[in-house]
Amino acid sequence: MAPSAVSMVFTVENAKTVGALEKGQKPPGGHSFDEALELAGFGRVQIVLSILAGLGMMASINEAMGMSIILPASQCDLDLDAGEKGIVGGAVFLGTMCSSYFWGYLADTRGRQLILKYALFATSFFGAISCLATGFTSLLVLRFLTGVCVAAPASTVYAYLGEFTTPSRRSQMLSFASVWGGVGIVYVSLVGWWILSYDWVLTISDSFEFKPWRLLFIINTMPGFLNGIAFCFCPESPKFLVSQGRNEEALEILKKVYKLNKGTDSTDDYEVTSLRLDPEDAIAREHSENGSGGLLKSMVQQTLPIVKLPYLMYFIICCVHNIGAFAIYGGLGLWFPEIMNQVFSQDATQIERKVCAILQRNETLPVTSDVVLCDDEVKIETFLYTLLLGIIGCIYALITSAVLGRIDQKVMMVFNCIVAGVSGIALQFITNAYAVAILFCLEIVFAGYCVLLVNANVVAIFPTNVRAMAVALTNMIGRLSCFVASAVIGLLILQNCPVTFYMLSGLLFLCAGLTFLLPKK
Repeated sequence: MAPSAVSMVFTVENAKTVGALEKGQKPPGGHSFDEALELAGFGRVQIVLSILAGLGMMASINEAMGMSIILPASQCDLDLDAGEKGIVGGAVFLGTMCSSYFWGYLADTRGRQLILKYALFATSFFGAISCLATGFTSLLVLRFLTGVCVAAPASTVYAYLGEFTTPSRRSQMLSFASVWGGVGIVYVSLVGWWILSYDWVLTISDSFEFKPWRLLFIINTMPGFLNGIAFCFCPESPKFLVSQGRNEEALEILKKVYKLNKGTDSTDDYEVTSLRLDPEDAIAREHSENGSGGLLKSMVQQTLPIVKLPYLMYFIICCVHNIGAFAIYGGLGLWFPEIMNQVFSQDATQIERKVCAILQRNETLPVTSDVVLCDDEVKIETFLYTLLLGIIGCIYALITSAVLGRIDQKVMMVFNCIVAGVSGIALQFITNAYAVAILFCLEIVFAGYCVLLVNANVVAIFPTNVRAMAVALTNMIGRLSCFVASAVIGLLILQNCPVTFYMLSGLLFLCAGLTFLLPKK
């Protein structure tokens, strides 16, 4: 529950005299923001914004998962070994981790929409020029910078969409937006399959050749660029405007939401003429008015509410959730295509073996020989199973979006953690290659969906003035685990495959237990 504060009323238009409250009459103190948003209705505005927020999530997925297809195709030209591929693949997560705190501060103090559009354009720029990399160092730097920029849309879209949606529908709309994460995986696999089927070469100089894998960087970043253009025509979050004392602007946006949702040209029937400042917004405005001492001090002041009770406990729980979810979704997901290639490369004449026996016996996963290193052909299994991963993600997100309004969010969180954890344990006992592929997909998809549920919890728990910062910080911690996992998970699996999967599953079971400590919303 947000800290209490003196209620304040900021009149936008002169309210009519209010007597006894009846249907159609206005409360004497003005409407709260949630009441005003409820009266603006639910319809095309929320649907369109959920699609745009989903495209922002898709931009993040494209930059991260796209590398799992680009790296095998570029390893010969860039002379990358398995360790370097793991580091480069995790560079986006490292960049995201390093910049999330700053982007969260800017989104909470400068606005959600402003940060989203500029960050998406910057992401597209660095993502596209990654095609000019000539070696490990240059590719690492460019992917790191891409991660620095994509951190903003990866986190801020949750706060932006959440503040256009009433609490009763918030989790459901965020879940619907997450469908585009699966679409992003399908996109990079299909586009990669198409582009890498060509073998043309454009010789730019004696030391630089433009090949199809370089074009993939540009194609993968196009949805983010188009998303940035779309956000140029979107309004700022009215909830953010209220917290900054810009009630007139907030009410005008709510009127536009009302008109678009109701399909009318007039706002005469919209009952809201004044907005009552919620306690959390009163605190946010007080901080905004009293803030001084430069950027660093302002950032510290912005962070302090998060690290004070009761929010500190909730923040720690959400961080643990994201550590488990990102380690599997990002870390294991990056290695997923290559692991599947190893599983399906078994000799058909041999007896089927458990996945750990395959991975521990085949040392080409973390330590690639010269022959494999110089083979830049991306096998069809890489595209097929990445495509399968995206399709399962889309289907599950659609199903969850339909039922989330009827099922408690905590129950969904526990269910996802348990299914992902059980799938990881079951992998130790299954020998059928197709069953192994399905279990891997279930583990990655269900763990990945926990990221959305954690962010939905953060949006619901933390007040407006620190909401984007809280989302950014929890994602920053999660992406740190993602970078570490993507860089070393191949070696961990080789050294002791069963223990690795038991550790990851145990972390998910811990997250399931901690879920019950989160507050009711």
